[in-house]
This record gives sequence, C-alpha cells and structure tokens, in this order.
Amino acid sequence: MPAEWEKHEGTWLQWPHDGSNKDDNYRAKLDDIWVTMAKELHYKENVHIVVCNEKERKHVQAKLNEEHVNMDKIDFLIQETDDVWIRDHGPIFVKDDKGNLCLTNWNFNGWGNKYPFENDAKIPIKISENSSIPLIETSVCLEGGGIEVNGSGTLLAAKSSIMNGNRNPSLHQEEIESELTKYLGVTNFIWITGLRGEDNHDEVTDFHIDGAARFVNENTILYEYDPFGESEAHLLKAYEKHYQELRQARNTDGKPFQLIPVPVTRNIVKEAGSKGSYLNFYIGNEVVLVPVYGDEHDSLGLQIMEGLFPGRRIVGINVRKLYAYGGMIHCVTQQHPKYKHYYFE
Repeated sequence: MPAEWEKHEGTWLQWPHDGSNKDDNYRAKLDDIWVTMAKELHYKENVHIVVCNEKERKHVQAKLNEEHVNMDKIDFLIQETDDVWIRDHGPIFVKDDKGNLCLTNWNFNGWGNKYPFENDAKIPIKISENSSIPLIETSVCLEGGGIEVNGSGTLLAAKSSIMNGNRNPSLHQEEIESELTKYLGVTNFIWITGLRGEDNHDEVTDFHIDGAARFVNENTILYEYDPFGESEAHLLKAYEKHYQELRQARNTDGKPFQLIPVPVTRNIVKEAGSKGSYLNFYIGNEVVLVPVYGDEHDSLGLQIMEGLFPGRRIVGINVRKLYAYGGMIHCVTQQHPKYKHYYFE
C-alpha cells in the first residue's frame, strides 16, 4: 500500500444525500465542505465522485460549475449509497510486484453492525468494475480510517477497532497481521491500545487511528494530546498510554520514530460534544486539507502542517457540521495512487 503522500491519480469522494439515514437537510448542511474539497483537490489530480443517482449527479455538477471547477478533472460513479464515509468502506488501493494497481476489499460491516452498510460495502466492487482495476478480497474486517502506513513496511493501528469481536471475532493478532502483510505489504506493526465502545469519544469506530496518530513521512508520527489537560479523564489516560506505546515503536531498521505532538482544540466543539482533532487531514498531490473548527488552536494546527508539508498548500476547512456526525476530512476522502496500467486517463 503506497503512503498517502505518494503521487495520486486522483481522490475519491462520496457525496452526501438526504437519504443517508440522517436528519433533514443533511446534504444542504454538508455541500459546501464537499465542494471545497473537490475544488482544492482538482487543480493537480482528478476527483472521482460517487453519487447515489442521476439527479444527485446533476446537483453536484451544478454546485461545482458555480465554483468554476474544471469538469474535465471530475468524473462520477452513480451508485446507491448509505452515507459519506468512503475512507472506511471504500477500496484500499495497492500495487502488485509489477507496479500494477489493484484494489483490496476489507469487508466493511458498518463499524461492527452499528449502522446500515449494505450499499456502501458494494462500493469497492463497483469501483473495480467501473475502472477495470482488479479486485482482491480479504478475510479481515477493517476500515480504511483504522490503519496508517508509511510506505516503507510499517503499519500503525489501534487494536480496539480491528481486534474486536464486532469485526474479527475468530481472528487472533497473528492471523490479522498475516493478512495485512499479504495484502498491504507491511511487515512491521505498531499497535496502540485504543478505546472501545462507550469508553471512546467516537464510540462508532472503536477508535480509529486517523484521529489519534498519523504518519507524515516514513519516520515521523504526529500524535494527539491535550496541552491543558481538560479532556475527560479516560481520554487523558489514553493519550498518555498511546504516547508511551509510540515511544516504544521502531521502524523496519529498528530505529525510533520522531514524535510530534499536535493539540486537540482548546474548546469542546459544541456540534459534536467533544474536542476536535487536527490529525484527520488529507494529503493531496499539492494540497493538504486540514479540519478546522473556529477554535483558537486552529492557527496552531495549520502552522504545524505548514512546517511539515513545505511543498504543499495548506487549506483549512471548517468541519463543525460534519463533525456533528462523527467524522472529518480524512474520513470522507480516499486516495487513488498513480501506478502503471490501471488508472483513469
């Protein structure tokens, strides 16, 4: 699996619609976020958009035309969907030993049967059929937001979202690691403990790594912390435990990683009832999309990213309305790496 910062052919988005088992005006609340993501990404890569029907395609096209988006850089896959979280249910793209692109399907089950998922679980199959990219089925259940790779053999994840009876009740750690090695090409594993269910500020995912710790290059990990110690006690305990686990981590050469702390928001984001993370960013070809919240720590979060991605534009996107439903920028994007033979022209 290539690292997120490697060259993209494009990025996949799945557009919100009012049939997403949410409250009224779901799409209207979130449209502007998706328009901004598509516009900022399309300058240097293609943007592939999943829409639930032809009427929605026309709506999205009109919104993008209003922002003068070059529609030659946009294409659509019309497919019925449950929601927007393509990071979790979409395909994870990999390359084979000849450099050909393949996509892997990781048996999305609605984060342990918590939400409807039957339509979204078909998205990897439909993308494979639509783009003629070979599909590889796996035996492990995980979500894309639950793993991080550095492109050099190391995978970072929380045990609580993968070694969980609601995803993989019959698989032991060694069996899961074997599958990850087989299909993602990783040989070195960093497992943080995570948080399960009701102990988690995002109890749906059982603690995804993409809001807690992220690679920004093969030897550097950003990690979440609360500099004022104002988060709930169980979260503060988890932050410290995860930091200690990351301190013990080693790369494939046996060397420790550089660890860089990134604060959560200073204040609770009222729409979500919890503090927000700046780690749920997405790395495009020439832009990094960073979640912001109208919080006093936003400028610091953006400044940290500017120092880490000097060759890319840093764009903050206010995600308060999206965070009300449990996710941020990385949760609704999926990279499509550029490798030979199989990719959109």
